Amino acid sequence: MEVMLREAFAHPAVEGIILWGFWELYMPRENAHLVNAEGKINAAGKRYLALKKEWLSRASGYIDAHSEFRFRGFHGTYNIEINFPTTKINRTFVVDKGELPLAINIDL
Repeated sequence: MEVMLREAFAHPAVEGIILWGFWELYMPRENAHLVNAEGKINAAGKRYLALKKEWLSRASGYIDAHSEFRFRGFHGTYNIEINFPTTKINRTFVVDKGELPLAINIDL
């Protein structure tokens, strides 16, 4: 399953991935579940969760002398929080698929 998920995630034509089930009692195929009948996550489920965690992008740091903050992340929707001594600003932006750097301007 992991190989298939990695291939699909990396392919530019793939828009999303749907898992049709996860619980052992509701899976039409044997050994296709991520959670057993008792509700415990099995080895495949643990690998799926690790892969999902690997694909999360998190970054923290400071704005440099050029008023820039750089990070490398996956495509998707990002929530950014900018902390000042007296206030916080929250913004959301989207990184589309592609390999070009993306510049986001945030008006403060």
